[in-house]
Amino acid sequence: MKNKPNWGVIGLGVMGTGLSRNFAKKGIHLALYNRHIEGVEENIAEKHCQKYPELETALPYEDLSLFIHAVEIPRKILLMLPAGVVIDSVLNQLTPLLSNGDIIIDGGNSHFEDTEKRVIEFAGIGIYFLGMGVSGGEEGALNGPSLMLGGDKHAYSLVSKELEIIAAKNSNGTPCCAYLGSGGAGHFVKMIHNGIEYAEMQLLAEVFELTQADPKHDLISIKKIFSKWQKTSSESYLLKVTLSVLNYTKKGHPFINLIKDEASNKGTGAWATASGAKLGNANSMMAAALYARFTSSDKVTREAMAKHFSKIKTNHAISLDALKKAYDVSRLINHHQGFEMIREASLIFGWKINLSSVALVWSEGCILKSTLMFSLIDVFKSNKKILEFSPFIREINSGMQAWEETLDSGIKHRIPLGCFSSAWNYFLAITQKQSNANLIQAQRDYFGAHGFKRTDIKNEVLHHGPWSSKKN
Repeated sequence: MKNKPNWGVIGLGVMGTGLSRNFAKKGIHLALYNRHIEGVEENIAEKHCQKYPELETALPYEDLSLFIHAVEIPRKILLMLPAGVVIDSVLNQLTPLLSNGDIIIDGGNSHFEDTEKRVIEFAGIGIYFLGMGVSGGEEGALNGPSLMLGGDKHAYSLVSKELEIIAAKNSNGTPCCAYLGSGGAGHFVKMIHNGIEYAEMQLLAEVFELTQADPKHDLISIKKIFSKWQKTSSESYLLKVTLSVLNYTKKGHPFINLIKDEASNKGTGAWATASGAKLGNANSMMAAALYARFTSSDKVTREAMAKHFSKIKTNHAISLDALKKAYDVSRLINHHQGFEMIREASLIFGWKINLSSVALVWSEGCILKSTLMFSLIDVFKSNKKILEFSPFIREINSGMQAWEETLDSGIKHRIPLGCFSSAWNYFLAITQKQSNANLIQAQRDYFGAHGFKRTDIKNEVLHHGPWSSKKN
C-alpha cells in the first residue's frame, strides 16, 4: 500500500474521535479502528470517515489485524479506551500483531501503576509503551489538548513532533505537551490534575452556595460577581465554565435549578485521594472534594436527615471581598498540595518530573488552565514550593482575616465549606512550628510500645515512656 498511515487510532468515542479529527486537520494520515458489536457499534470508523470531511482520507477498519497491517512500521498506535478490563482485552489481542519497535500510546485514564507495569512488560518484547494523560475534554481533543507523557524517553522522541502539532499552544506559543518521566509519570500527573480539578470545582460550588445564603444576592448578582472575578487574578477556565452554566435558562428560569444535586465521579479523584494516603502526602482538599461528592450522591439520606435537624435563619451578611480573598488563598493551598504530591511521587519513583513543565502543560488546553497556573511556570523554575514563594506568602498573610471571616460565615449560615475548611486547617498545620503530635506519639507508645524520638537527646533512636514499666 502506497502512502500508508503512520498513525493508528483505536477507540472512536468522544475523545478518540476528537483527537483523530485533530490529527487529520494537521495533515497526519490515519488508520482508524473501532470494535464491531452487532446492533450497537457497527461501521463506526467508516461512518466517521463519511461524516467528518477531515477524515475522508483516513482508512477505517473493524478488523484489528487488517488495521495493524495497514499502519506504517514502526507503528504509532494511540489507544483511546476505558481503563481496566477493556484496555487489557484490546492489548491482549493487539500484542501478537505488533512488530519490534512499534509504539503503543495509552491515552485513556489508566491508573499509573498499571502503566508502570505495561511499560516494563512491553519493553521485554521489544515494543515501546507510553502512558499519555489527556486533558481538555471534547473541545480540547479537537482543537488542542494538554498532553502529559510518561514511559520510554526514546519512544517519546519518535512521536513528539506530531503530538506537539496537535497539542494546545499557550500564550507564549509553546505546545502544552511534554515528556514528564519514565513509567507511569504521565498518567500520575493526569490523575493529580483531576484531583486538583475536583477541589477547584468544589470551592466554586461552596462559593455559590454560601453567596446564595445571603438574601442580598440572587442568581443575577452571583453571575455579576463571577464575571468580575474572571477579570482578575482569580481567572480560570473552571470559573468561566461556572459562569457559563449559570447563564442558561429554560422558560425564563435558571436551568441550574433543574439539575438534581447529586455529584458523580469517574474514579480518578478517588485514585488521587488514595495515592496521597499511600505516599504520605496531605492532599486534604481533593479528599474533601471527593467526600463532598459521596455525601451529595446519598440524597435519600440527606432528605431524611434534614427533617430531624432545624436550619437557622440569620441576617449575617456575606462579605464578597472577604469571600474572594478566601477563594484565592484556598486555591493556592489546593495547587500547593497537588504539586507537592507530584514532587514526592517523582522522588519515590525516580521520575525526575520538572514541575515547571507540568505547569506549562497545564497552562492551556486543559481544565486547570488559569492565570495562576501560567504564573507557576516561572515559580517552579526556582524549584520553590508554592508556599515558599514571596508573592504568595504576602497574599496569604494579607488574606488571613478574610479567610477567617468566610469560614465564620459558613458556620453562621450552617453551610458546609469542606474545601475552604480543609485549606484553612492544612495551612494552620503546615505552618505550625510546634504541633500536638507529641501526644499522639505518647498514646501510641502507651498502648502499642511504638516508641518515639526525644527532644532532649540528639539521635534518631526510638525511646519508650516511663509508663512502659508500670503497665506490667
